[in-house]
Amino acid sequence: MEAFAVLLGLVAAACIYLAAPNQVLLPSPQNGSGRRPAPQLFGWLGLALTVLSTWLWSQAQGWPVAVAANLAIIPTGLSLWPFIGTYVNQGRPAAKRQA
Repeated sequence: MEAFAVLLGLVAAACIYLAAPNQVLLPSPQNGSGRRPAPQLFGWLGLALTVLSTWLWSQAQGWPVAVAANLAIIPTGLSLWPFIGTYVNQGRPAAKRQA
């Protein structure tokens, strides 16, 4: 259960990153790549996944561990996703990159 809670925490961090206006993981819609989902959707999904991850941790280890684990996982994931976004953005053709 802890492994699933960790994965949920990392996905929650990804959703919170995708809600940011300066993220580069998803291409911008003005480049003809389609419509990007609303950032609010990613923000609420990230919050829901964070709560679910905390609850799963609390079932396995208790609430103090749940809070401490998510305070370690979410910020770590938030600092990981920009590197992944930059790497993905480098592989895109120059005409399709965000400004």
